Amino acid sequence: MWNLKDSAAHLYRQYELVTCINMFEPWEKKLINGIFLLMFVLLVFSSCVYLPSYMDTLIEIIRPAAASSKVDDLTYVPQRISSM
Repeated sequence: MWNLKDSAAHLYRQYELVTCINMFEPWEKKLINGIFLLMFVLLVFSSCVYLPSYMDTLIEIIRPAAASSKVDDLTYVPQRISSM
């Protein structure tokens, strides 16, 4: 029966083997893990901030009748450029 500490250590060892960072020095491991952590945090942050608005726009484009009556905003109407 494994406890939480043993499972976390096992998962970290698997992560080291899969990414091949087990052959680096400790300072290199910390640098690479920091970069991976930074990229993961940026991915989660951008998903939480930008993805909801993108999904709302996509749903409005796919099903304009189900969304509010913003059909005029989604249609393209070419306009003539007035000359000076």
